[in-house]
Amino acid sequence: MLNQSELQNNKTAKLWPQASLPRVCKEAYSLSNLLIVIIIALSFAGCASQEQLPAPVIETAPVTASQEENLRKEIARLEKLLAEKDELIKNQQIRQKNQAQVLREVNKEATRAQVKLHRLATKPGTASAIAETEVALANLKQTKVSPADQVLQIQAKHLVDTASVLFAKDQYASAMNYVTQAKQLISLITTPNHKKTADENSSLLEFHKPIKLHTKANINLRKMPSAKAQLLTTLKKNTVVIANASQGSWLRVQVNEKQGWVLNTGLEASKNHHP
Repeated sequence: MLNQSELQNNKTAKLWPQASLPRVCKEAYSLSNLLIVIIIALSFAGCASQEQLPAPVIETAPVTASQEENLRKEIARLEKLLAEKDELIKNQQIRQKNQAQVLREVNKEATRAQVKLHRLATKPGTASAIAETEVALANLKQTKVSPADQVLQIQAKHLVDTASVLFAKDQYASAMNYVTQAKQLISLITTPNHKKTADENSSLLEFHKPIKLHTKANINLRKMPSAKAQLLTTLKKNTVVIANASQGSWLRVQVNEKQGWVLNTGLEASKNHHP
């Protein structure tokens, strides 16, 4: 049996936790509030640290008067250079337009000349020109001509034959062109003074039909129709050549794979090519 004092102590021990419980709760509540305040303070501090700092202001160095003057001079120089280029381009365009205009005028003139030639080259006129040239060639057969003139005579005969073929096809302008060339060759044969003029103002005459010739003696084959031109080779006597053009007293001939110029006095026509 417990005495009265022990019962009193047990009663007091049982009542103590119930009496101290409200005080402990109050302390825990205060600590939780303090913790919340600390957390909020830290959050505000973190947000404040994340704010962007303003960008630094960079001040440009002031431009001095001398630098500004140099810039103005450089700008003026570049503007002048650009203006000169523009003027050059403009002048070039003007020249091109002028050249194009001249070319158009030349083409118009050539067209007008061709039309005029077709109008003048009538059937009776062309027939008469062919007949006159054939008579002139027939007269040449009755006279003795030099071997050099025989080459021209043969070519004139080829031109007249071609003119006759074109005339039969009613191509009177083309026929007249060939007859005119034949007359020029006949004129070189019959008029010695014309040969001198032809040598001084020579122009290339492409043969309508190549002519087979042979050398009368050893002759020089040159690169151009001139005695001062480069020497390609020396052709031996009786070498067969094919003449395909003339320029003054020179003939352009083909010898195997070589082509060059020889004086017409060193050639003569083969027997089967005599007119």
